[in-house]
Amino acid sequence: MNGASRHWAEQNERGNRLFLKLTAVIVRYLPPFLMKPCIWFVVLYFYLTSPRARKNLHTYQNRLRHTFPDAMPSENRIFAQFLAFGEAVCDRFAVWQRKIRYEDLIIEDPDNLTAAMYQNGRGQIFACSHLGNTEICRALVSHHRNFKLNVLVHSRHAQMFNEALQQAGADKIQLIQVSDLDASLMMTLNRRIEAGEWLAIAADRIPVRGEKTVTVDFLQHRTEIPQGAWILASLLKTKVNALFCIKQEDGRYRLKLRPMTDTSDWTRSERTQKIKESAQHFARILEEECCLNPLQWFNFYDFWHTEHHP
Repeated sequence: MNGASRHWAEQNERGNRLFLKLTAVIVRYLPPFLMKPCIWFVVLYFYLTSPRARKNLHTYQNRLRHTFPDAMPSENRIFAQFLAFGEAVCDRFAVWQRKIRYEDLIIEDPDNLTAAMYQNGRGQIFACSHLGNTEICRALVSHHRNFKLNVLVHSRHAQMFNEALQQAGADKIQLIQVSDLDASLMMTLNRRIEAGEWLAIAADRIPVRGEKTVTVDFLQHRTEIPQGAWILASLLKTKVNALFCIKQEDGRYRLKLRPMTDTSDWTRSERTQKIKESAQHFARILEEECCLNPLQWFNFYDFWHTEHHP
């Protein structure tokens, strides 16, 4: 593979340790009227030095605009999306430093999933995305001591970021590397589900080794997203729910919980088709959320593989 087509996990996410430590210091010590200018200059640097990310966001914004003409103004807002990401990173530190509180979280849960989260029944799975700021809900759900959440990650970048969060005051975060989903790991996950613990896994970025994906329509173009959430759920015989944590204009966060799929009655013969249907359902929900919050989808990679298929 050439440099332009490398997998996202092999690319330098540029969230290096120095930058993360600097962000933690900014959040902890700078007053709000100084923090925003600092964020602006840091984001400007990454904006100017990230041509590939700018190109990928341009593709996303154009396809979102063509799918939902009223979602965004006609002009491109690439820097605004970079800036929204910079603010989101700062918020991830701020919530663990107790500068964003549980009272700042608005829960949108029409199906009362929170009741299942805090009971002693079997655990379930959250299908997450790079839309919004799921780190906020990870911190704030610790408000409920009986709820245990395990985050499944694909790369070393997530580990590095969480180490920086812990140094900034975060609680110990239960991370599980899922580069290899072997029998031992499946047994571990099954024990956690049976104990009432929940799993969270990103459903909008392909696995590190690129296998086990499913083709979906997203913003009127075909692309690949991972099967992981639904394969896990079918093996564990549990449910998959969509989770989004979106920043509002007033600075508060809205936690959106949506039930999607119950795999408990899936048969082996229908599993492939059920996974396709479930993945497409998630893609439709993600589309709708992108329409409502166009600048909060922080996926700076070549999501549609346009370098290979324009």
